[in-house]
Amino acid sequence: MQKKIALKLNQYGFYGWFILFLSAIAMFFSSPGQTYSISVFIDSYILEFGYSRTLISSIYSMATVLSGILMIFVGKAVDHFGSRFMLVTVGILLTLTAFFNSFVANIPMIFIGFFLLRFLGQGSLTLIPASLVPQWFDKRRALAISLLSLGTIFGNLLVPAFNLHMINTYGWSNAWRSWALLLLFVLVPLMWFFIVNKPEDIGLLPDNKARTDNLTPDQVFDAMAKKSFSLSEALRTKEFWFVGIISMIIPMVTTGMMFHFFSLMASKGIPESSTAFVIGLVALPGFLIPVIAGTIIDKYRSKHILMLTLGLLTLDLLFMLKVQTVIEASIFILIYGLVTNVQNVTTNVIWVRYFGRLHLGSIRGAATVFMVIGSAFGTIPFGLSYDLTGDYQAVFIVMAVATILGMIMALFIKKPVK
Repeated sequence: MQKKIALKLNQYGFYGWFILFLSAIAMFFSSPGQTYSISVFIDSYILEFGYSRTLISSIYSMATVLSGILMIFVGKAVDHFGSRFMLVTVGILLTLTAFFNSFVANIPMIFIGFFLLRFLGQGSLTLIPASLVPQWFDKRRALAISLLSLGTIFGNLLVPAFNLHMINTYGWSNAWRSWALLLLFVLVPLMWFFIVNKPEDIGLLPDNKARTDNLTPDQVFDAMAKKSFSLSEALRTKEFWFVGIISMIIPMVTTGMMFHFFSLMASKGIPESSTAFVIGLVALPGFLIPVIAGTIIDKYRSKHILMLTLGLLTLDLLFMLKVQTVIEASIFILIYGLVTNVQNVTTNVIWVRYFGRLHLGSIRGAATVFMVIGSAFGTIPFGLSYDLTGDYQAVFIVMAVATILGMIMALFIKKPVK
């Protein structure tokens, strides 16, 4: 039925743009598993159960590592079953996960809750849309991927304040239940009725090429197969490993910082109400990314963009050492949001630009392991920094060193030849 709907809507404009819109919605609904959302619940867990910040951080990291290892299987499942089936399935499972998290009462339950949130939300619901959108676009791929990131950007902008309001008004248990209802009655129906896996499934080509040239879907598929790397072929290139390691850095910093963001700002003397405002600002620079995608990411070498963003990120992390006011914190988070969004889009473009469309789900699944493990290693250093020194100064210096190492690694990447 979704194919009939797609063909009808395609009469009014390329259906790929609607796929992009739906994929951005899916990215938004990854929020329950994202650190910017979970972080709002952490103080409630610590207050109610009496656990240390380091213990909660360690549990979160272990759950994230386990979920990251399993991402490679999600990528293979996307290639085998298709994005539509996987989006619907993950949406239903994440609904049950949010409901389960409303009942957590001890360390094992918190661990299970964290694992399922990270596996289904932060992992699967970002991997699947990121594998789906490049199937529909070629020349406009960087623009499409940058627009896809708006789903996460709106999540960053709206979800922390929403969670804080729900927790303060109705309690943390009911906040989780509200997410379960939203997932079940908004995300799942949209994915079921409207998602189409590839343009070839409804007789179209990426960017609607069938309207402008004489290529058939079979001819495009054959050309795609010749240029596309299999997962085993990609694993034999240094670019896969170098880009993968570089892609660990931002999730590592972001997860660690956002997980402890309310505590970080409190250590700077910034109140909770202002912190909820500041953390939302990280999303604002993302609205510039579609413009940057067309003027920078499409025109300049990916390695140079990665080097630039990592250099700026290093300076921004060192600036945090001096932050003491809401204005300074806002400047930090706006710069952070800009450079991380540019790097994330660049990295997403690299995977399909370097390795092709045909096995993108499997390759992105393997690449997501880097990002999720990077997320896992972020929380513990921040927690230890606070528990051992009373603040977060030391960990920001360590993270700045990591970004410098990534910048050096970016020097040695180039597009591999099959």
